[in-house]
Amino acid sequence: MEALRNLRRRSVRTSLTVLGIAVGILAFTVMGGMAEKINMIIRGSEAYFAHRIAVRSAGGSVRLNFLQSDDIATVRQVSGVQAVETHIMLPMDETAGFELAPRSLVGIDLENFQRAQALAGQEAQLRLWQGNWWRPGDREVAVLGSAVARRMKLKVGDPLLARGARFRVVGIIEETLSLPDGWAFIPQEDARALVLEVSSTVPGSDVPAFATNAYALVNPNEGDAVTDEIATRLRRGFLLYSPQQLSKAAAQASTLLNTAILGSGAIAVIVGALSIINTMFIAVAERTREIGIKKAIGASRWDVTREFLFESTLMAIAGGLVGVGLGTGVIYAINWYTRDQGTPVFIMTPRLAIGGVLFAGVLGALAGVLPAMRAAALDPVEALRER
Repeated sequence: MEALRNLRRRSVRTSLTVLGIAVGILAFTVMGGMAEKINMIIRGSEAYFAHRIAVRSAGGSVRLNFLQSDDIATVRQVSGVQAVETHIMLPMDETAGFELAPRSLVGIDLENFQRAQALAGQEAQLRLWQGNWWRPGDREVAVLGSAVARRMKLKVGDPLLARGARFRVVGIIEETLSLPDGWAFIPQEDARALVLEVSSTVPGSDVPAFATNAYALVNPNEGDAVTDEIATRLRRGFLLYSPQQLSKAAAQASTLLNTAILGSGAIAVIVGALSIINTMFIAVAERTREIGIKKAIGASRWDVTREFLFESTLMAIAGGLVGVGLGTGVIYAINWYTRDQGTPVFIMTPRLAIGGVLFAGVLGALAGVLPAMRAAALDPVEALRER
């Protein structure tokens, strides 16, 4: 193929140009892997909360205002609420510092939790990978999210030590790439006892019934209306989020993060594309006489344009393939290095790999347009005079 022969004539220059594109696509792939992970977390969270109106204390992590039994009853009585799922959430380790997958203890009433799971739909259901849920009445047992099990190197039958308490692991949930991966589910009675050890804000008269979070199970299409009705009935001091609000916030966050992350990677590729423009202009200058000969024996402007566009695109695609390969290696290396965090930092997907190569090819074609037009515009007589 003539294009390959032309590129091999200046193998060093061609290799450096391909390397420039490869470095750009490497950055694009790694940044894209981060964006893919974030998008998976957002999609998983959207699916999990698609049927849930979240109700939590306005006190945030301090939990200055716990949900009491009458608050939960008020939410349950609102028209459109199919069930109310209650959680008692607290950090698993308050001294852990920053974690890629923050770990939390989540106290649940198993019967209530399983009823909510059935109403939430297939996409939002948490499926067991190993073991089973505990039996009613069991205490000091736990079912772990995948990130908790991986980070703490626990399996079914092992002890989970958290906040000075000891739990026997009876099950591990399939990876969801969403918030529940960082949760350790325990009986609500055990979680309530742990909260009482550190909190003085829980009224003693209602100790058996308080919760830190509640989720009203609703039809997603009725989420906003039901949320407004709950807000009018529930006493002040709580924040409510409808499925639509959570979905809108997730979409906005995804757009901003993808723009920032992929934009920075795209800039690196565009800088690499400038090397293609430079290489192709040099090629036009070096092959001026050759272009004149081709046009003199009948080559059209389109024939010349196509030749140079093909060469620039070929270099870009080669750089894209090398860059995606290097980026995949970097992603797997970083994920292996950070495996103790319990969750991958980056996700390599087929669409990211294909998108990286296509992006390089398109930029290569665009980068070759001006040099190709210049070559096609050469006057054959003047070109033949070149030495």
